[in-house]
Amino acid sequence: MDEILTRIVGRWSESGLIEKSDEDVYAYGLDLLIFSILNILVILVTSLVINKIIESIILLAVIIPLQSYGGGYHAKTHLRCFIAMYIGWWCVIIIIPLISPLIALFISIASMPVYFALAPVPHENVKMSPAHRLKLRKIIRFMAFGIGLLSIILTLITPVDNLNLGVLLSTGLGVTAISMLAAHFSYKVRQSKQRK
Repeated sequence: MDEILTRIVGRWSESGLIEKSDEDVYAYGLDLLIFSILNILVILVTSLVINKIIESIILLAVIIPLQSYGGGYHAKTHLRCFIAMYIGWWCVIIIIPLISPLIALFISIASMPVYFALAPVPHENVKMSPAHRLKLRKIIRFMAFGIGLLSIILTLITPVDNLNLGVLLSTGLGVTAISMLAAHFSYKVRQSKQRK
């Protein structure tokens, strides 16, 4: 895969689409894009097979933007990322029917301090200026608050026997908050090891 990406980006450079000095950045971005799409496709195909496509689409629609702007746990390899995402998705799909409206309300409310205190979670591979960090912080807080408020409203108004979109939204908020906490503590551990 690395060889294929290097050839593609090399051709872009030769044709003048990108600068030669930016080849590594584009190869990394293309690599990340391809594996992200593959991860999502595997989840969507599996969700079609087990008849959980609506749940999966809603969860992905909540988790992907929140984690993109707020940060979260990053595995060291694509395989580990895929395994973590796929197992995590299965766990969430299994527990969603067990989440009552009251638990969903708790998840939505309990997730907010994580977003407001930690986002965007720092990572040594992601350099950003204070101004950019502040911009991301405003975006993630707005998104999390909006999704949280919508999840609370939908949880309260949805009849018990129906698919509760509020429960799905709050679950997405909770999953991303857990991912952000894991990333935060992992970052702190790495920082303390570097100081020693």
